Amino acid sequence: MKSTEVTLLIIAIAMLLGLIVYSIIISLRSSKLRSAASQAESLKNMLDEYAKKVIKKVSTIDEKFEFIDLDIPTKQYPLYSNARAVDEMGLTQEEADAFVFDLIKAINAEIPRIEAAILGNDYNALEEIVHTITGSSSTLGSGGVSSALISFYAAVQHHDSLQKLYVHLQNVKFYLNELQEQVIVEKK
Repeated sequence: MKSTEVTLLIIAIAMLLGLIVYSIIISLRSSKLRSAASQAESLKNMLDEYAKKVIKKVSTIDEKFEFIDLDIPTKQYPLYSNARAVDEMGLTQEEADAFVFDLIKAINAEIPRIEAAILGNDYNALEEIVHTITGSSSTLGSGGVSSALISFYAAVQHHDSLQKLYVHLQNVKFYLNELQEQVIVEKK
């Protein structure tokens, strides 16, 4: 072989070795990049799981607001009276009392939806729910739970803070409980 052929062969072997070394370096780098990407993805998944656990810990409205120092003043409303249903709607007292009993069941059924709307910061759903039960309660009577619902509805319309809405809800629950006790006493 001639020296030029040997030189060309050496250059070709050197280039081939260079390409092999280069491909090894590239594959090591890409595996490090893949490893870093894999670690980042794994860390992201762990953080997402942790966030889900933290969010799940606050599952009720009372848990959400238990750490906030809230004073829940109960406004002084007169006892709920269904006289409006008797006077303006022409119902008998017995019929009006039956409607009040149905009203109690309806409000109790809506409280979980109200709590979910407050937890979800869903003012639209909250306004719809509270509007419906406020209308029903004020059509049948006045005072007590009806007045508490009217106040609550006004707070929802003004987009008061969630803490204030929680206080209004506690007020509604107080007067609802009072009305339930009143209905039970009257039935005896």
